[in-house]
Amino acid sequence: MRRQSATEVWPPVSSYDYVSLVRPTGDAGWPVVFDTPDVGAEGGRRQVELHPGHVLLRRRLGDLPLRAAVDYARYRGLAIALLDPDGEDEGVAVVLVHDDVELSVTLYSAPHADDVVAEWRFWSALLGLPMLISDAAGTLSAAYPTLGRLVVGEVQLRRRRRSVLRHRRPAMFKRRAAGRPAAPLPVHRGERELIARD
Repeated sequence: MRRQSATEVWPPVSSYDYVSLVRPTGDAGWPVVFDTPDVGAEGGRRQVELHPGHVLLRRRLGDLPLRAAVDYARYRGLAIALLDPDGEDEGVAVVLVHDDVELSVTLYSAPHADDVVAEWRFWSALLGLPMLISDAAGTLSAAYPTLGRLVVGEVQLRRRRRSVLRHRRPAMFKRRAAGRPAAPLPVHRGERELIARD
């Protein structure tokens, strides 16, 4: 297995033990618990727990249990990685990328790219982290500009209305102004009032 530097995007372990997690829905779906390969751990496995605000990594080194809780804010984002970048295999993965490769977590992997974009978008929106893409030099950058959890889109110009009603006179101009009498109203003085009596 090739040595990984901190800037690489590959999953922590090049493995074909594909990962497909049950998507959490509401508070009942947390935590999401699963095992992933870890060559440095006893038995070659580690346990990952996804909580609403952090990732909990558990593994054993000899007889010593190790546990690390990492907030999502310390992760760079979600990147799509090839499982075998130097080979002919078409397997892809969605990786929660950390500057320390050992803290990176593969959230989804498959032998084909059919559902990878949907998983990439889902986990990015759920964890509030940007979607990352890698250029030819291996540098990661955000796929879309973001403002916190919101993806900032381009400013859309207002479309001109092509409806048949676009030449209609606005309703505001159709309101009738208060009328004024043409002549002063007559005022009657000195007359006896007619009252109906039983």
